[in-house]
Amino acid sequence: MSTRETAVRTYLHRWAEAAGAHLLVVDPGSESGGLTDAMAARGVHVTWTRSTVDGLIEFGRVDPQAVVVAPDTPGLPAEDFVAALMRHGNPYVVAALEHARAGDIAPVLLAGASAVVTRPYSAIQLWELLNRSPRALDDHAKVTAGVIELDASAYTVTIAGGRIADLPLKEFELLRTLMLRAPGVMTDDELRTALWGSNASRPSGNTIAMHVTRLRNRLGDAADVRRIRGRGYSLTVG
Repeated sequence: MSTRETAVRTYLHRWAEAAGAHLLVVDPGSESGGLTDAMAARGVHVTWTRSTVDGLIEFGRVDPQAVVVAPDTPGLPAEDFVAALMRHGNPYVVAALEHARAGDIAPVLLAGASAVVTRPYSAIQLWELLNRSPRALDDHAKVTAGVIELDASAYTVTIAGGRIADLPLKEFELLRTLMLRAPGVMTDDELRTALWGSNASRPSGNTIAMHVTRLRNRLGDAADVRRIRGRGYSLTVG
């Protein structure tokens, strides 16, 4: 894998976690790196827990668009786990099916699961299921603000239908962050987390300003990134 491909994959994981959709998988099995990469490319961050107790904690923390639960997950019985989720709204719950133990999913479905997915999980199958949820994800990797469209999975930016030259990674991250909030304001701290991660070294405001200047030059007259003193940055699309 090239350095650029590695950088883009790292970005997709970090961005999906910071501002993308969330899928919670509650399953005692091993997490598939291929699954998490494929879902991150679609703008979906996968959080994987191996007990229903941890699953309840993560459900409250990440507010996932959907939850996949395997009936054999240790902790609370899977049907009690699903019933607990249902007391906190109307989450989209998918029961994990293992053909050798097909009967195990019946209590989970009765408790409120809305769909079934087979194990081992397929990113394509999960994506199709998630797009049937009340909080659909089909266009989550794509962001539009006025004449600007950004596609995180294809790593492209178009203005008025024409593709512009590939942005450097930080300017790409910065643009998507601002587009998601537009015309609202992103604080410096929010930008630091989206662009460098919550555990990374914290760059100065001058570093952010440098990337903003570069992004302004690349967008030309299509949009303006305004600095709002004491608050942060805002994207205004002409």
